[in-house]
Amino acid sequence: MKKIWIGVIIIAAVALSLLLIVTQVKKESEEIRIGAILPLTGDAAIYGVEMKKGISLAVEELKEIDKLGIKVIYEDDQGVPRNAVSAAQKLITQDKVQVIISSLSSITLALAPIAQKNRIVLISPSASAPAITNAGDFVFRVWPSDIFEGGVMSEFAFNTLKMRNIAILYVNNDYGKGLEQVFTKKFEELGGNIIISEGYEFGATDFRTQIIKIKARKPEAIYIVGYWKEIIQYLKQARELNFRTQILSAICFKEPEILKFAGEEAGGAIFTGPFYDPQRKEKIVQDFVTKYEKKFNEEPGIWAAHSYDAMKIIGLAIKSGGTTATEIQKSMSKIKNFMGVTGMMSFDENGDVIKTIKIYTVKNKQFVPWGE
Repeated sequence: MKKIWIGVIIIAAVALSLLLIVTQVKKESEEIRIGAILPLTGDAAIYGVEMKKGISLAVEELKEIDKLGIKVIYEDDQGVPRNAVSAAQKLITQDKVQVIISSLSSITLALAPIAQKNRIVLISPSASAPAITNAGDFVFRVWPSDIFEGGVMSEFAFNTLKMRNIAILYVNNDYGKGLEQVFTKKFEELGGNIIISEGYEFGATDFRTQIIKIKARKPEAIYIVGYWKEIIQYLKQARELNFRTQILSAICFKEPEILKFAGEEAGGAIFTGPFYDPQRKEKIVQDFVTKYEKKFNEEPGIWAAHSYDAMKIIGLAIKSGGTTATEIQKSMSKIKNFMGVTGMMSFDENGDVIKTIKIYTVKNKQFVPWGE
């Protein structure tokens, strides 16, 4: 009798173990893995860290409210494309992710061929280079293409500001070159002149040579495309060289660090960018701001907002279409009129987002819509 009970216990233990294994396998199979390749250290970390916060807040909501089994695996690319490529290969082969979230234009363009080859969805909250439009049907972005942003600023400069002679200073990467080309083409089509265009390397700290050359051409304005550290250095050195002219820029200018460190030199600058205002009264915006401030003890910026929206769109695609990359891609392609904290969004046939571009200025050391 004792042997029988021992046998029963052993059988029960084995059955329980098998049940636990099956349950665990089922749990893992239901878990949707998403990779996020961001600049968490290095010169671009100010963007990547904020983006990670926006993503993590959205994931919490997708788990609690939508009951989605999502796991995000973060990788640090330090803003370097080759690092991002290595991270993507690891995420795809080892972690078996279905979606990858990328950041900068140069990073997204480096990852696009890998995503296409492996049929993995790639979505960027912040990439704007025009070349991304033709990067493949598995590539999406919730940030407008430079074709729209650069076109809006060139028309504004020519038609509203009545400017005819403009200089350009741009960072020599996919982001900077994309905006420089779009702005130049559109401004010249309208009848304006780009009297000088100067590039500089990412992370540059000395702009004196470019400033002296540009100053000698006496432009009505200078269109600056770069990142916050570079813009701050330009503003300080332009003041030292007594070069004061109207500053035009893109969304890269909307960084609180510029107001903090550049001071009066940033006053009056005019720039374009996707519409996002944490003071908007819409419930979706105020709920986002309240939750973000409670979790991180700071107001969410534009990078956090776009990353939050990107993650929410992924969640919607999963709920609507399924859990595999192919199913998610098909579902995302059909998204129209999605209301996010950065406004109403739809994807066109190229995976480019369709949304509003606004004109901003710096007034009383604050970023405000132009004309207010």
